[in-house]
Amino acid sequence: MKHLANHGGMILLTGDSTSGKSRTAHHAIHRCMPNHAIYAPTHGTHLDELPNHLMESDESPFLLWLDDLEGFLGKRGMNPTLLQVLEDMGVAIVATMQDELFETYANLQPHRESHPSLRIGNRLLRAVEPIFIPRLWSASEIERASGCNDARITEAVAHSAMYGVSEYLAAGPALMEDWKRAQRVHGHPRGAALVQTAVDMARAGFSGAVDINVLEELHHRYLTTSTLRIESWEDAKAWATNVRFGVSGLLVRGDYEETWRAFDYLPDAVKRNEGNRGDIPDFIWQEALNLCPDDDDRWLIGMRAYMAGANDFAIAAWEPLALNGNGSAASNLAVIASEMGDRPAARYWRHLEAQDAFHAKTLYYDPKTPLYDPETGRIFTGAYRDGEKVGFSLYKPGVGAAHGIIVGDKGVGKSNALTVILLGLLMSQRYVLFLVDWSAEQDSFQPFKEPQAAYHISGNNLSKSLATLYNLTKIIEIRKEKGGYETPSVETPGIFIAIEEAQTLFNSSSKAASLCLRIAKEGGAVGLSLFLVLPDASLESFGGNKGLRTEMTNHDLNVGYYMGGKGLQMMRDAKAGQSGQDNEDPYE
Repeated sequence: MKHLANHGGMILLTGDSTSGKSRTAHHAIHRCMPNHAIYAPTHGTHLDELPNHLMESDESPFLLWLDDLEGFLGKRGMNPTLLQVLEDMGVAIVATMQDELFETYANLQPHRESHPSLRIGNRLLRAVEPIFIPRLWSASEIERASGCNDARITEAVAHSAMYGVSEYLAAGPALMEDWKRAQRVHGHPRGAALVQTAVDMARAGFSGAVDINVLEELHHRYLTTSTLRIESWEDAKAWATNVRFGVSGLLVRGDYEETWRAFDYLPDAVKRNEGNRGDIPDFIWQEALNLCPDDDDRWLIGMRAYMAGANDFAIAAWEPLALNGNGSAASNLAVIASEMGDRPAARYWRHLEAQDAFHAKTLYYDPKTPLYDPETGRIFTGAYRDGEKVGFSLYKPGVGAAHGIIVGDKGVGKSNALTVILLGLLMSQRYVLFLVDWSAEQDSFQPFKEPQAAYHISGNNLSKSLATLYNLTKIIEIRKEKGGYETPSVETPGIFIAIEEAQTLFNSSSKAASLCLRIAKEGGAVGLSLFLVLPDASLESFGGNKGLRTEMTNHDLNVGYYMGGKGLQMMRDAKAGQSGQDNEDPYE
C-alpha cells in the first residue's frame, strides 16, 4: 500500500460478501494515504473524463476509490487503457470486488457475444494482482481482535470458528434490521414470529436446532396483532431461511433434516438489550424442557429460568438432576425453597446436596493432579462426583486474559478457592503473582510468603497498595507498546493480581477502585488478570464505582464464583445489574 501511495497503480481486494474488503481498504487508506485527495465516483460515472479533471486540479496526490469494481467497468469506465493513463499520472487506485464476481470476470473465455463490460473486465483483471481477504480470520488476527472492549467484537470473536468476524458484524446487524422491519403491514409478520420462536428457544438455554414442525406449532402464539396482513406459512419459512448477503439466513440449518435454529447474532443481540423484546413466554420454557436432550441443557435452562425470575421452570429443570444425585442442582433448589419460605423443602434439598461428595465441607487436594492445562489455559478447582474436573479458562483464545470475582459470606471458603487457583498458576510457571491482602487477619497469602512464591505480597497499607496498582497500569502501557503478551508463556508470563477483602480497600480509596477499573478494561489484552475477593457484588463492595462493578460482573467475559447459601441470589442480582433491570442496587 505504501508503494501505491508513492508511485500510483491499482490494488484490488477480493473476498466473500461481508468479509471486510471495504473496511480493510478504508483503514489501509487512512494509515498509508492520509494526505491524498479522494475521488469516490458513483457506479456508471464516465471515468474517461477523470484524467483531464485531475490535470486541471490544484490538489494532489490523488486516490481513486472504486468500491464494487464491477459497477465501474466499461468503455467510458475503468478499462486497461484508462488504468495505464492513471498509473502514468501517479494516481493510486483502490478497488474491491466480491470473489465470486472476480472469478466470473477473470475466468471468462472472451467472444463477440460476451457483454462489453465482461470483456473489458476480463482484460483489466488480467493486469491486476488481487489481494484476497479470507472470510475466516487467522489465529494472530483473532488474537489482536481479542484486545477490543467492544462487546459486539467480543461476540464476533467468540463465534469466529464458524463465522468470520467481519461477516458476523456486517451480516448480524443487517439481519437484525430485517427481523425488526418484518412486523409491519405488507411485511413478514408470520416470518418474524417464526424467527422470534427460534430466538427465544436459544435464549431459554436450548442449544440445539428445533424441528420445523415444532416451530410451526409454536409461532402461532406470537401472532397476536390482527391488523397485520399475515403471509402464508410457505412464504414465512422461505423468508426466514433465505440466505442474505451470501452469509446466513435469519434461521440456520441444524444437524438433522428440517431442523432450524436462530442465527447466533440474533439471541446475542437480544441478550444485550433484553428489554426491547420482552420476557420469554412460559410456553417456550416448557417446550425447551420438553425437547431438552441432555443434563447439560437442563442445567442451563434451569439457570436461565432462575435468572429470568421464572422459578417454576427452574425447579422443573433442576429437580430431576437433584433427584439423580446432582448436589449443585439440589443446592439451587434449596435456595429457591428458602426464597419462597418453604423451610421443609429447603432442608430436604440441603440433605440431598450433602449426599454429593462434591459438596462435602472438606476438599482433598491430590498433588499428583495438575491444576493447570497449558494447552487451554484452564485452571482446575475441583472435581464432580464422577471424576470430571471442574474449573475455568483464565485465558481465552481470541478474547484474552479473564478477570474474576469470588464472593460469599465469611467462612464459605472464598480464600481456599483462591488458594487452589494460585497453586495452579504456580504449577503452570506461566504467571507471576501480585497479592494484596486487606483482611483483618492478614493470613490469606501466608503459604506464598516464605517460599517467595509470589512476585509481590503486601498487606493493608494504602500507600503500598496504590503504588502496586499504579505500577501495574504502567506495565499495561509497556506491554501494549511492545506487544506479544496475548498468550501467557514462560518467556512472556501472564500477571495475576489477587486482592483479598477488596471492598475494604475500595472503601478506603476511590483511587484504588479507579486503578482496578483500568486494569479490568485494558489488562486482559496484555495478559493481566484481576481477581477480587468480596462479601457480595453490591455497589458498596466496589467502593461505589459502577464502572468497576459492571466490568467485573460481566460473566460473558469474566469469571464469577458465587459461594455459600446466598451465592445463587448474588449471581442473579449481578446479572440484573448488568442488564439494567435494577434501577437500584439489589443488595441495598
